[in-house]
Amino acid sequence: MKIKQYYILGFVMFLFFGCSDHEEPIDIYPQSISFVHADGSKIAEGECINPNIKYGIKIQTNHVDINRPLRVDYSVNGVVYSMTFALNSSEINPVTLINGNNTAQIVGSNHTAVLKYVDQGDFEMVE
Repeated sequence: MKIKQYYILGFVMFLFFGCSDHEEPIDIYPQSISFVHADGSKIAEGECINPNIKYGIKIQTNHVDINRPLRVDYSVNGVVYSMTFALNSSEINPVTLINGNNTAQIVGSNHTAVLKYVDQGDFEMVE
């Protein structure tokens, strides 16, 4: 009979000490930043930038958690913005390009993207 009590006591102790309310910490971090078309499609290498087409900034992370949203601060041409990630591991925000180099960076990281845009002015190509 005492053996049964020890088993019950051992099981109860296992429940209290074996289960932890703390989960293993998961490193959550942004993985990349890039300039994309507004629909999320990638800008091809050497593609001509059209002022009539809308563009955006895409940030990719390793995070998807509805209960703990992740806020990522980033800058575009020196102006700081933020994105919040909860349902998706990537988000796109629209961006207005300036003449010259457009630089985007995730604040506090080495992740950067550069897109060169040359404004043609009133130039019109006649064929």
